[in-house]
Amino acid sequence: MNLTRRDFLIKGTALIAAIGIGGPLLYADSKNILKPGPPAGPKDRVLVVVQLSGGNDGLNTLIPYGIGAYHDARPRLRLQQHEVLDINGQIGLHPSLSQLHGLYQRGKVAIVQGVGYPKPNHSHFRSMEIWHTGEPEKRISDGWLGRYAFSSLDTANPLRAVQLGKTETRALRHDSISLPVVSALDSYKIFTSKPPDPERGRLNKAFLDMYNLNKQAAPLRVTCSSGIEAYRSVEAIGSLKPGYTAGAPYPDSSFAKDLQLAAQLMASGSGTRVFYTQLGPFDDHANEKAHHAAMLSTLDGGLGAFYRDLEAHGLQDQVMVMAFSEFGRRMKENGSGGTDHGTAGPVFLLGGGVSGGLYGAYPSLTKLDKGDLKAELDFRSVYYTVVENWLNGDARSAVGRLYEKLSFV
Repeated sequence: MNLTRRDFLIKGTALIAAIGIGGPLLYADSKNILKPGPPAGPKDRVLVVVQLSGGNDGLNTLIPYGIGAYHDARPRLRLQQHEVLDINGQIGLHPSLSQLHGLYQRGKVAIVQGVGYPKPNHSHFRSMEIWHTGEPEKRISDGWLGRYAFSSLDTANPLRAVQLGKTETRALRHDSISLPVVSALDSYKIFTSKPPDPERGRLNKAFLDMYNLNKQAAPLRVTCSSGIEAYRSVEAIGSLKPGYTAGAPYPDSSFAKDLQLAAQLMASGSGTRVFYTQLGPFDDHANEKAHHAAMLSTLDGGLGAFYRDLEAHGLQDQVMVMAFSEFGRRMKENGSGGTDHGTAGPVFLLGGGVSGGLYGAYPSLTKLDKGDLKAELDFRSVYYTVVENWLNGDARSAVGRLYEKLSFV
C-alpha cells in the first residue's frame, strides 16, 4: 500500500522541525538505511559551551572587592569583603557561586580575566554575532564551532556536535553541514506518535523519498541534505546505549536539564565532541542585585551537578565547560539599581583536565574607555587554545588565523 502525501503530512507532524533541524525530532527504524558511523572513541575530549546571554555583569561575578574604585562606582550594587568568596585577597567570586568556588579551590576552574575584542560593540545582537562567528570586522554566516565541526570532525557521526535546548546558535552554523538541536530525548522524533510496525516502514520510506537528493531539483538539495541529516541523527540517538542513571541530583531548571542531557548523551556513547547551551537573561538594567544573584545561582547549581555527574561516570577529565557572555557591564551602576551594556568580562573554564587558576590581568578600574573596562585579552585566543590544545582540531580554520595560546590546558 502506497502512502499518500496527505497521510504522510498527517503522521509526520514534526516534519518541519526535521527540515531545519531546529526543533524536536526522533523515531526511526534502526533497520533502515543511513546507519550512523562509529562514534568518537571514549578518550576523545568534549567541549560544553555555556552562553550567558544578555551581557553578564563580570564585575559582580569576578569581584575586585579589594579595589576602592569598585566600591566608589557601585554604592548599591557592590559586595563587601565578607560576602565575597575569596580567590587571592583582592578578587573573589559572587556568593551565589559557592560550588564553582569549591571547584576552583580544587584546581578544576580556570578564569580568564578581561576578555573582549577590538572596537567593542554595545549591541546584544552584534556583539553576540561577533562571539559566534569570531569575526569583529565584517559580517559572515559561519560560526567558529561550525567551522571546527566542518574541518575537524568526522561526518560519519551525525551527533558530532549538538545544540541543547530549543534555540539554534549561530556559533554552530556552517553552510555545508547541518547539526541537530535536541531538547529532550523522549521528544526527539520525526513522527509525533509511534506508528505500528507495518506503517512505520512506509513512513520512513516516504520521508527518505521526499528528501532524496537525486529526486529533487538543485534549489531544494540543501533542504534535502538537512532532512537526511535529521534522519541520521534520529537513528543515532535511537541506537544509544540505554540505562543512563544520573550520578548526582540536578536542580529544577531548564539549564540544568540541558547539562544533564549532555551527560546522558556522553554516558550513552553518542561520541559528541561539542555541546552548546544557553542561560539568560543577564541584561540587568534595573534591580540587578537580586536578579543577578538568582541567575548566578542557577549557573552554579547546574554546573555543580553536572561536574558531580561526570565524576560518577568517570568523564570529568574528558570534558571542558566554557562559559562566556557577549559583553560585561559598565563600571558605574546606573540610577535604576542596575548596570548598562559594557565591554570586557571573564571567561570561565571548568573540567578535570583544566589547569586551574587566574589567567590574564584584571582590567584597570581607573583607566577606562568612556566608562568601560578595556579588554586585556582577545576572546579568539581562548577559542584558539580550546580548539588546538583541548579538541586537537584545526584552530586556524575555526578562528581564522593564529592567536596567542593560553596555558589553561
